[in-house]
Amino acid sequence: MFYKIVLFLFISLNLFSKANIPDPDTYWTYKSVAGKDLKLSVFLPENYEAGKKFPTIAIFHGGSWRVGNPNMHYADCKYWASRGMIAVSVKYRLKDEDKITVPFECMKDAKSAIRYLRQNASQLKVDSDKIVVAGGSAGAQLAASTAMIPKVNDEVYDLAISAKPQAIILYNPWFKCKKEWSPTHNVVADLPPMIIFSGGNDKAIPVQEMVDFHKSMKAQSNKTELYIGQDGKHGFCNGRNPNNPFFYWSIKHADDFLVKAGILSGQATIQYPQRVKAISKERVFYYP
Repeated sequence: MFYKIVLFLFISLNLFSKANIPDPDTYWTYKSVAGKDLKLSVFLPENYEAGKKFPTIAIFHGGSWRVGNPNMHYADCKYWASRGMIAVSVKYRLKDEDKITVPFECMKDAKSAIRYLRQNASQLKVDSDKIVVAGGSAGAQLAASTAMIPKVNDEVYDLAISAKPQAIILYNPWFKCKKEWSPTHNVVADLPPMIIFSGGNDKAIPVQEMVDFHKSMKAQSNKTELYIGQDGKHGFCNGRNPNNPFFYWSIKHADDFLVKAGILSGQATIQYPQRVKAISKERVFYYP
């Protein structure tokens, strides 16, 4: 039942959004499985050729680990590249497309993507000490798993190369899977700082579920921030619709979060289009 709800919301989001899909600068293949290349859609900062190394963000799309496309987060990537980051949207294997066990194999891909960035950091100009992961819905489970589910790995890369990021950004986290794979049931101390965005009108993910997760993180002395968009539905922060005010709102808070985490410096540069009204304080709840 839950899968049906999320798939319906995912399809609705993509059918009724206005396309805001910029083109990547290049693609990097991070892994090949059964003859299939898994690629990163790469957005590069303006001074990439002249620079030495850059903070890097890897983003995982949603879709219940069954469907979805990296282009769902190209708008995010374009912004982060404008802030001086290497931004990549990750193609990973999917249940319907690749006939795999999910999210087990998807988590392997997620960690391979991070290990690829670290193993090739010098060539790719990646700052290995400033890697951020982000994800929406099922992609949020993958992002969190890079730090929270240490026992799921493949051997494409040396496991001595850490897949753990320095910061985590989660949108409408979909943690409904086996306990051993769910971040909800794997909260420990010393996790990277995390910011979470969830919708107050998300039929798939109750607000209390996110509040409880946030509290469990705090109980282990982890740095966590939780934002609830009161009327937000599943996928409410997605940037495919250029008129979505929650996209700009969430990017601004995520940028401030990365500055506090020491990943970025300076001020956020996100700007609302003239026809889009900023989100008022009355429309959100904040849990520090």
